[in-house]
Amino acid sequence: MSGRDTCPDVNRRQFLKTAAVLTAGGVAVGSAQPVAAQQEPDLTSWFSDVSNYEGIVDERGNAGVTVKVGAEGNGGGFAFSPPAVRIDPGTTVVWEWTGDGGSHNVVAEDGAYESEMTGTAGATFEHTFDAEGVSTYACVPHKAMGMKGAVIVGDVTVARPEPEYSYVAREPEYGDWFDDVDNFDRTVDMRGQNEVRIRVGAAGNGGGYALSPPAVHVDPGTRVIWEWVGDDGPHEFAATDGEYASPSQTAGEWGLVFDGVGISTYACKPHAERGMKGAIAVGDVFEGVYDVTTSQLAVLGSLGAAFLSPLAFAGFLWARERRDG
Repeated sequence: MSGRDTCPDVNRRQFLKTAAVLTAGGVAVGSAQPVAAQQEPDLTSWFSDVSNYEGIVDERGNAGVTVKVGAEGNGGGFAFSPPAVRIDPGTTVVWEWTGDGGSHNVVAEDGAYESEMTGTAGATFEHTFDAEGVSTYACVPHKAMGMKGAVIVGDVTVARPEPEYSYVAREPEYGDWFDDVDNFDRTVDMRGQNEVRIRVGAAGNGGGYALSPPAVHVDPGTRVIWEWVGDDGPHEFAATDGEYASPSQTAGEWGLVFDGVGISTYACKPHAERGMKGAIAVGDVFEGVYDVTTSQLAVLGSLGAAFLSPLAFAGFLWARERRDG
């Protein structure tokens, strides 16, 4: 399968399109603060030892958000899940205890809120976040183990680490599509997730000209969200087969739901020659071709006959000896 050909069975459904519009003076529409004056809290070190961190979960639009306390992570029931959420101002976050990992609490780093210490399953603690900003918190007795979280309120920009990726065991066929993409290593395995995120304008290809990760493998029906970051935009990308195209923007998000089976390649229109290219592999892109040859299948079949019926296998050997003789 050519890396530049998108399998016709892959269907795209646009589900999200939120561009951050800026005026000529550099002020965000609907905001009284200049973009340059907004703080950019750094969550890189905060989440560096949090094993279940996989990026910021966007919960904007929901009046209430639940975070599990004592979720699986950091070597046991010592995690918040999800560890990082983005919400609208005025949203109430409810922390709910699973009962795993012993007793936990929820304590804001700045002292704005603090729960009781408990290990009771079903216990809850809540706090309403009214002002934009970033609130980091932890379970005090298990903070050193990585039981930490963060609530990002509003559209404030944050610096955050890339999650620890796992890669597919067998690479899809992309042809020469990624030959000039310096941040391409392997295809990130994101199967099993309902929603995945790709950063647009990440560091790479001589500046902020990368898609990160550039190649992902997802299940049919997965929501793929592209999130604009960095200062080297605007960026806009389009599928090589013309099936979809994003808006041109410097910030915001845009996404699609991918159905079917196949490989969809795409590139940033202004920066494709720099190597700003990506690919979405959807479903079983190998179309039933397995790494087992017909000769191996024959051997396996013979061994299977031996285990199931010794007499039949002896007859098979006798017949083969007569044939060879």
